[in-house]
Amino acid sequence: MTLQREVLEKLIHIGIALSSEKNIDKLLENIVDQAMELTGADGGSIYVKEDNSLSFKILKNKVLKKKFKGKDLKSIFPIHKIPINYHSMAGYAALKGEILNFKSREEARASGFSFDEKIEKALKYLTQSTLTIPLKTRNEEVVGVLQLINPRDNGKIVAFKAEHESVMKYLASQAAIAIQNAHLIKEIKEVQLHAIYTLSSAAEFRDKITGDHIKRISQTSYLIARKLGLDEDESELILYASPMHDIGKIAIPDRILFKPARLTENEWRVMQKHTIYGAQIIGETPYPLFQYAKNIALYHHERFDGKGYPEGLKGKKIPLEARIVAIADVFDALVTSRPYKKAWSIESAIEYIAEERGHHFDPEIADIFLDNIKLVKEIYGKIT
Repeated sequence: MTLQREVLEKLIHIGIALSSEKNIDKLLENIVDQAMELTGADGGSIYVKEDNSLSFKILKNKVLKKKFKGKDLKSIFPIHKIPINYHSMAGYAALKGEILNFKSREEARASGFSFDEKIEKALKYLTQSTLTIPLKTRNEEVVGVLQLINPRDNGKIVAFKAEHESVMKYLASQAAIAIQNAHLIKEIKEVQLHAIYTLSSAAEFRDKITGDHIKRISQTSYLIARKLGLDEDESELILYASPMHDIGKIAIPDRILFKPARLTENEWRVMQKHTIYGAQIIGETPYPLFQYAKNIALYHHERFDGKGYPEGLKGKKIPLEARIVAIADVFDALVTSRPYKKAWSIESAIEYIAEERGHHFDPEIADIFLDNIKLVKEIYGKIT
């Protein structure tokens, strides 16, 4: 097999991998990794076009990685956003849609570009040769810029070859389409989540609870899911499904739902039926999102000790997604004011969660929640 054919086959496999990656951050990192491998470059960075500027997203460098073990290299650089103009290589490439290939620092300077010598001196690492490639879609829209530096041959820094330009041009076109698709998927998900928040708020609005309650439970449940080790896809299902946990309250009579005093035993039995009504509203569905939502609506008031409702399920018989939302829902109910009660302090709510570990709540989930209470507080700080 010829070298050219090997590279071509590799590009095809890379294209397939890029097109299947939904997470934009992982996608960008993959693009830089593949570009560095194909060119033998020391380092690579990627900028994504946002309005009229380029945002610095990914920075990798094999040499600097050894020097700064465990440190995010991007944090070394003070500027994370640059204008799209003629003053920087990345800005120029985005503006003109042209590849820039400079064999040396002197050649780049002669073309009007400069280097941040203060940072280079601090890093003790000089940029010698550079290859800057605009990421263009099929309709010639620039969605970002890929920049590579210092390719090596037998350990010595050399210039980027003409074939590197051809290979990177092909990779850039694949990357641009993948970035465009990832942005589209992200936008669709944001619209879906907004729609779910809006529709779920209808039930909460009747209960005189703000939409912030929905968002806090959704984001707290997602946090717990990730910290439990669930993958991104399953955690996202919980993020999207959890706002529908009380959708069944739509079917609860106003005289019970809005009663400011303690409910009678009969009224409480009616209130408990909101879990069953919620499951009935969501109904039977082949879609995982609504399967999760149905489980959460039906079982988020079950208790780990079996003393909950509507079915009195115990322990791991309660679906995981419902066990996660249960703790997020109770915590939020405790720390927010309701017509029939004053808000607890966060410290008091934390004590309650700890006391109910193994009783009301799954002990593993309670531990995860308590271990990450600082992040939970951040969620409440952002929304409230």
